[in-house]
Amino acid sequence: MKFTPKPVDGDVNLSGKHPLREAVWLVAELLVILALLYFVFGFVAQFVAVRLPVKAEIWIGSKLEAKYQAHTDAFLQDHLDRLVRELPADSPLHEYSFKIFLDDSKKINAFALPGGSIVVFQGLLNTVRSENELDMVLAHELGHFYHRDHLRAMGRNLLLFLVARLLPGDQSPDLVLWLAGKFERRYSQKQELAADSWGLDLLYRRYGHVGGATDFFRRLSQKNKSHLAYFLATHPHPEDRLNSLNRIIEEKHYPVGETVPFSSGQKEKLGSGAAH
Repeated sequence: MKFTPKPVDGDVNLSGKHPLREAVWLVAELLVILALLYFVFGFVAQFVAVRLPVKAEIWIGSKLEAKYQAHTDAFLQDHLDRLVRELPADSPLHEYSFKIFLDDSKKINAFALPGGSIVVFQGLLNTVRSENELDMVLAHELGHFYHRDHLRAMGRNLLLFLVARLLPGDQSPDLVLWLAGKFERRYSQKQELAADSWGLDLLYRRYGHVGGATDFFRRLSQKNKSHLAYFLATHPHPEDRLNSLNRIIEEKHYPVGETVPFSSGQKEKLGSGAAH
């Protein structure tokens, strides 16, 4: 006698909904959960970042700056020290002992490490054309220290990394970190513009005018016409930064004076990438 299975009328383990509809709901629920985690972690990271003692931050930074210890630069350090001396006497940045390091990469970038270290890429030094431009870049990085942006980002990324590792599946951690990076982009761009504004104020204190503050970004905007590449970037398009700085200069009535070009010896030294 041949066995004929009876059709299943119903099963608590089977859904009557269309599989595609269920998939859409699952993705939507995952995005909502990730968004909630991002904002919660952002709040926690911000709470910790603004309260972390500088001594603790310096200890963290000492672990991160080890790879750059052999790449100090006397010229860059002198420029950074001059800017720090222009800070108001009650500035919280006087708690730091700022150090500067040079990275041989051709990338046009610089970044702040916890504890008071700034890393400048050789590609950026090849691009700046005056002492004012260089000081604007360094002042921008000091602005990140003032706002403690580097600690906020580090804390949020660390928490997201830990949660991602707790999720099941081989691809889940990568997916979470990828999506978090998209959320992070917009937040990071706001931080960059705020650091630009803060750096502009310090450049005015240093020179009595803001000449050179926008030259660097003007050249970058002419070189990078497309905004598409910056849609998912952590930095705003140079044209947006240029427009933002020009608006602040106009609002604060900052004068724009003559810049101080590098001497041939200084430019040659900056272009050599040799550590001192």
